[in-house]
Amino acid sequence: MAVDMLDRLQENKLRGLEELVDAYQAPVAGSDENYQAAAIADFFVDEGIGLRQSSLRLWEYNWTMALEGKISDRRERGIKLLALLERGARLLSRDAAAARALADLSGCEVARLDQFEEQAKAFPLWVAERMALWEVLDRPHKPLDREQIARAQAEFERGECEDVSDILARLEKGGPLVRE
Repeated sequence: MAVDMLDRLQENKLRGLEELVDAYQAPVAGSDENYQAAAIADFFVDEGIGLRQSSLRLWEYNWTMALEGKISDRRERGIKLLALLERGARLLSRDAAAARALADLSGCEVARLDQFEEQAKAFPLWVAERMALWEVLDRPHKPLDREQIARAQAEFERGECEDVSDILARLEKGGPLVRE
């Protein structure tokens, strides 16, 4: 099954970067120390960005499959997906911290490090939001109110609708969503 293959690929990516972050050591003192530290920090940033992207793709694939009804046990799939995404979030944090430490050691600016740190910091919240969406899939759907739909359609046909720009202007002023 494609989902199992994606899980294995994600786990391999996570494991590889975890081992790299665990094994990294400050460069050996010498004339190339600053360059080596900056190069390693840049590598960590690149790998971290790649991990974040693969996590986003993993979510998108699973979300699409769930919406299409192609996941037989969404609860079990959700548990596995949560584990992979949370593991990724922890690793992004560690990776960003390692990249920052190396950049500081080198005294050089590392491209995209600030942006990556912000993304790594925001990632756990993104995971929590996505998993909250996942839970919504199993909630019962509210039945359509055919009468309300017919009334709204009739009002629209009579021109009794409100322009979106008027609604936005009212909301920006702190007013209610629905005209009173």
